[in-house]
Amino acid sequence: MPAKPAAQRYEDLHACLRLAQLEANGSHDRQQDGQRWLSRFLLTLEDYGAKLFERTTRNITCTPTDAVFEDVFSGWIPPPQQPNLKFKRVASDILHGLKQPDLALLRSTSASSHMSIAFDVDDEGEPVAIIFHLWCATDPDAPRTRLALLLNHLGAKLDTQAFEARRAQLESRLQALSNLDQF
Repeated sequence: MPAKPAAQRYEDLHACLRLAQLEANGSHDRQQDGQRWLSRFLLTLEDYGAKLFERTTRNITCTPTDAVFEDVFSGWIPPPQQPNLKFKRVASDILHGLKQPDLALLRSTSASSHMSIAFDVDDEGEPVAIIFHLWCATDPDAPRTRLALLLNHLGAKLDTQAFEARRAQLESRLQALSNLDQF
C-alpha cells in the first residue's frame, strides 16, 4: 500500500483534534472545568488513534505577572522535539493571549483556560501536533492575589492503523456534529 500524501496525514490529524475538541466541549465547560475538559480531549484523541508523547504537566501557584509567564514558557517546558521557530511562536502566542482581556475573565469567574495547537513534523516526516494547555484558577488560599496554574504540554501524532480502524466512525461523528451546528 503506497504511503498517504502528507496533506492527507495532516487532514487526518486535524480531524482527530477537531473531534476531540468538540467531544470535550460537549462534556465540560473548558473555562470553568479545564482539567476535566483536557482529560476528555486527550482521551478522545487516544480513542481515535492518536499517540500522546512527551507529556509534561506542572502545577504552579504564583502572583500573576508577565515575568512569571515568561519564566513558565521559556524555562521549564521541554519541547517534544528540538526547539524551532514554530515551537517558540506557540509559546509567544500564549503569552500574548494571557496579556489580553482573558485575565479580566479570570478575575470575574475565578477560572480561565487557554489552549494552543501547532503542527510540525517528526524525524520521520510524519505530522505532529504540539499542544499547550494552561488552566488558571484563583488560589483558594489567596483568591484576590494569587493564581494556581496547571500547565500541560505534549505532542500527538496518529498511529495510522489505529486511526484507519476508526476513520469511518470519526467522519460520521464529525458529520453529525456539523449538522448540529446548522441549527
